[in-house]
This record gives sequence, structure tokens and C-alpha cells, in this order.
Amino acid sequence: MSIETDLYATLSGNAGVTAICSTRIYPNLAPESASNPLIVYSMVTGNNISTITGVGDMKRKRIQINCNADTYAVSKSLSEAVEAALEGNGYLEFLFEQFDDVTKTHTVFVDWSFLA
Repeated sequence: MSIETDLYATLSGNAGVTAICSTRIYPNLAPESASNPLIVYSMVTGNNISTITGVGDMKRKRIQINCNADTYAVSKSLSEAVEAALEGNGYLEFLFEQFDDVTKTHTVFVDWSFLA
């Protein structure tokens, strides 16, 4: 399995996440018909892990997980549910927040790194 497949399975199988966004969890781009709240995830970087003895089979992928909602409170709650679901599976790189004035969407961006 890929990290992205495992990520989808983890998020869609987590009661805290699905209580907020159901199964509206999409790779790269949400359909135009999708309603908030929802999650869109995409790989930001991916590379093999190098050690002093060379490059092994271990890979690191940084995935950006966008938690979109019509309100700041729901976007924040969704990002907290995502963090809780992923705890123990990789690590948080950083969080940042944005409001899109055109779409009136609040987004918390969760950047998470995985090793596999």
C-alpha cells in the first residue's frame, strides 16, 4: 500500500474525522459538487532516506491535508480531529490557517510527514 492509501484509510476510518466531514476526503482536488466540510490531501515532497551507509528503502513523504469548512470553528475542529487520528503515525511539520474571501472558505492546512 502507499502512504496516500493508508492516509485515506486512517482518516475515513476515524470516527472523530467522519463525524465532521463524513467521507468527503479527496486526493489533490475535491469535486466541484462536494460540500464543506471536507478534506483535500496532496503530497508536498517525497524522497528516499539517506544514511551514512547509503540510500535505503525507507521513504519520507510530507502530505498537506487541507481541512475546509464554512466556519473557522468547524475547520479548526476538523484539523484537530485529523491530528488526533494521525497521532503516532508520522509527525506534524506545521499548521497554518487561511480564509478565502472569494469562496468564503476557512482552511486549516495540516502538513504531516510519514516514514515508510
